[in-house]
Amino acid sequence: MSAEAMIGRYLARRGEVTAADRIVLMGSAVLESVEAAARLYHRRLAPRILVSGGIGHSTHYLEEAVRRRGLDVEATGRPESHVFRDLLITRHAVPPESIMVEDESTNCGENAHLTRQLIDRPETLLLIQDPTMQRRTHACFERSFTDLPGTTLISHAPLIPWIEPDHVSAGPNLPEIWSRRRFTELVLGEIRRLRDDADGYGPRGRNFIDHVEIPTEVLAAYNRLAAEHPDLIRR
Repeated sequence: MSAEAMIGRYLARRGEVTAADRIVLMGSAVLESVEAAARLYHRRLAPRILVSGGIGHSTHYLEEAVRRRGLDVEATGRPESHVFRDLLITRHAVPPESIMVEDESTNCGENAHLTRQLIDRPETLLLIQDPTMQRRTHACFERSFTDLPGTTLISHAPLIPWIEPDHVSAGPNLPEIWSRRRFTELVLGEIRRLRDDADGYGPRGRNFIDHVEIPTEVLAAYNRLAAEHPDLIRR
């Protein structure tokens, strides 16, 4: 297994999917997230979907993904949650009344914080995020919902990244989601953030999330990949 594949599989956190009170769908450039949320909704695993996401530094990647796949939805200059809501309604037959929108968040931490402000009692939340950010998103929600005992969080990454020579997709012969270089940059950045050291987001660093124990083999894969791509290591 390549270093990218090992790290990608680790980051795409997936728990056992059970009935939930609400699906929380995070905006991103991964359109497969919308399909996953709709599929779980129609399986009646949750009666409601909360879509979280505003306009951030990566929103243009969603705009590009919509154009690349020829989808009939306006994406330019709009919050990611609005684009995902429209796709849920027009392409996946999710009733508008089943969808709530949070359209101010610009990162994982704000997804969690602003979602917490919309939920006032313990619920089982089924979290769906870009698979490269699923594990960090789960950690952010754990931190934000600490003050609401009884909350249960289930992560369900919409896909396990499939590595091709020049791009990454959801599987063989499926549409490109990321270029290989973009994916490598993303997974390197995620491990750097998850590490509990001075440069990370854990208690020993920026203290955005609680300590995350990263498996030794994943850290080894990160070190190999970082050595191969020093130009993609950003601080």
